[in-house]
Amino acid sequence: MKREEIKQHLMAMRTPKNEEEMNRLLGMIDMADEETLQNKIEEIGGTEEAINAFLKKQILKIQEKHIPINEMFSYGINGNCIHLHLPVDLHPMIFDKGISRTMDTVNLYLLDAMERIKSLRDSGYYKFQDKDSIYMMSPILKGKRILGFLDELDFKRRFYREKELNNEDFLKNHSEAMLARKIFPERDYVGVAEITFDKMASQEWQDKKQKVVQELKNKGISLEKEKEEK
Repeated sequence: MKREEIKQHLMAMRTPKNEEEMNRLLGMIDMADEETLQNKIEEIGGTEEAINAFLKKQILKIQEKHIPINEMFSYGINGNCIHLHLPVDLHPMIFDKGISRTMDTVNLYLLDAMERIKSLRDSGYYKFQDKDSIYMMSPILKGKRILGFLDELDFKRRFYREKELNNEDFLKNHSEAMLARKIFPERDYVGVAEITFDKMASQEWQDKKQKVVQELKNKGISLEKEKEEK
């Protein structure tokens, strides 16, 4: 396969969320000399299917670099978004505190992670300067408590069900759904939520956030309480 054909396959996978990764991979392909490139193609397997699988794997590898932001969440940078991830296992907390309190606690730590990221961005942290939103992709974005929380705080939401995640024709035309299936191959539902920093900066949004934090505090859920119990 020729250099330009590989680049075309890679560009076909481009989305607004992975532009940074795409540009990095395209640059690596452009910089490789012909012999090195052809040797790599041969090593991968040489077929169009093998090359596509390799490129998708490289994109995921770049996206999977997560940095902790608080006790529950980590983040990764992808294109113009900062991706939040919930890498902790919630089962022990659910067993100990129940689903309702666990979800409220997750929501509280999500707000804390968002505010920490916003604060770093506002203070000039160089990695966040050209980023315009916070983005999440997870099977956990399904329950009524989580969805109600996201709606109350003006997140833009979308989701992919089992029928879509297993429809090859659908996946070809929806790169985000394809990524969801790659990251969560065993799940029958994956939700996506996104909010811009402009929205978070508004007084209206800050008031909504404070209201939610106070409601959680009235239930006995606060970061101070969580730290005391650890």
